[in-house]
Amino acid sequence: MIYDIFFPSQELGSIVKQYVVLSSLEGVEKLLFLPNGCNFIVFNRGIDGYTELYNENNKFSIPKKYSVSVKTNKVEKFVLSEESDSTSITFPIILAELTPIGYYQLFNKQASSLNCNYEELEDSIIDSYFKDLYLHNSIEEEIEYLNSSLVLLKNLQNIPHLPIYDVIDKIANSYHYEVTVKNLVNEFGCSRSTMEREFKKVVGLTPKNFIFVSKFCKTVLSYIQDKRSFKELEYLYSDSSHMNSVFKKFLGVCPTVMLNEVANNNIQIYQLHKPKAI
Repeated sequence: MIYDIFFPSQELGSIVKQYVVLSSLEGVEKLLFLPNGCNFIVFNRGIDGYTELYNENNKFSIPKKYSVSVKTNKVEKFVLSEESDSTSITFPIILAELTPIGYYQLFNKQASSLNCNYEELEDSIIDSYFKDLYLHNSIEEEIEYLNSSLVLLKNLQNIPHLPIYDVIDKIANSYHYEVTVKNLVNEFGCSRSTMEREFKKVVGLTPKNFIFVSKFCKTVLSYIQDKRSFKELEYLYSDSSHMNSVFKKFLGVCPTVMLNEVANNNIQIYQLHKPKAI
């Protein structure tokens, strides 16, 4: 899959992680999406396919119209349907990768509703905010249009700052995913059931799952990008055996095998692609 990544506007920093602009689906079968608590708005233009959980048989059909993708705690891959006709796809196709809290902030809906299926965007949302997408002369103009549209959509919800946002920020930026739910409950003075309920509503995952998948994603990226040894990794597991078991759980292979697969271009990791500035 050939694609470029662009930053969102500063106003969307807590909602949109980045925009993905597809120019081809060539080699899409090699691409893996690591779990990190994020998901996508897919502005489809003819893709007929599904996302599939890696090394599992669970499949989630991609709607023909604009939609929001499934939220899972698994590695995913994109698969074209056998009946898919590449000539019916119009490029470029734009995806907006949302932050873990992005879906809730944009649509004011329970993020856990995305755990089983894609959600088609309502016609009223499309007509009000996205009807002019793909009518501009350049990718830069399309991105600026999406920036403006998503800011308007966010402002419509008028959701106040929630304490759970501070918990998520602390997990990522202070603890670097090295914290237990018990410690968070004690620090923020709430019950475990309250924290889990808020996480499922806003993120779509339990706090334990969110920490687990985010730590794994960060570990993989650090391991591949920086080629660090186990002892040099920022996001540490208790020992190399523990890290091996986690990698096998997600990818079916140990870290060194996966690193070789990436080096030999047998596997591509979506999160390794660097954004462009507009």
